[in-house]
Amino acid sequence: MSYQEFAYYYDSLMDPQFYEDYLAFLDKHVSFHKAIELGCGTGEMTFRLLAEGKDLIATDLSDDMLEVLAEKAEVKGVHLPMYRMDMCDFEINGEMDAVLCFCDSLNYIIDLKDVKKVFIHAYKALHKGGCFVFDVDSLYKCNVILKDYLEESYDEDYYFHWDVKSDDHGDIIHHVIIEDQETHHHVDEIHHQKTYDVDTYKQLLEEAGFHHVDVYSDFHDYEEQCERVIFVCFKED
Repeated sequence: MSYQEFAYYYDSLMDPQFYEDYLAFLDKHVSFHKAIELGCGTGEMTFRLLAEGKDLIATDLSDDMLEVLAEKAEVKGVHLPMYRMDMCDFEINGEMDAVLCFCDSLNYIIDLKDVKKVFIHAYKALHKGGCFVFDVDSLYKCNVILKDYLEESYDEDYYFHWDVKSDDHGDIIHHVIIEDQETHHHVDEIHHQKTYDVDTYKQLLEEAGFHHVDVYSDFHDYEEQCERVIFVCFKED
């Protein structure tokens, strides 16, 4: 499922340093100007890239995420093309320097056939020499770190509850509850994510046409026991 009311609390639960680290990683490993962002969420990476002079199209499946994004763009005085779009089904043939998909958005694509569709459309969207950058939660994170995970916090702003169930094979169910102490608004959402091993992703990428794929983890050289795996894929000239 896509984000619903949780979208309005998402930014308050994220560490801004994560986005700064991601931006530094991109500046080090890829060069692009015109890009489409899949699963853009509330636009934290989007606005940072815009500030660097990038030309972006922002897309997400969640109406609520796009509403938050639009509100932030208005406050910032930023004109930004934004569209509700399924990343499994989009066509921008050969127009982009980059296709971007951050913050484990791809993990919401459960079926491998649909993951491959994302890769195929990303490949088609790029001109020769373009790059496709995406990240996923690692199997180690899903099977070990998040196994029976529980986090609760209670302060003057809101009560937050997050628990995770793992099947030990990369399939996880997030349960999020938020009680807004000011508005007394109640959020209760279930999110399903699925991750696969690195070799499976590399095989699907190659089948989609990407034969040059670099793999990193947590913004550094790849290690199996990591939280986030980042793929930097190039469409060859």
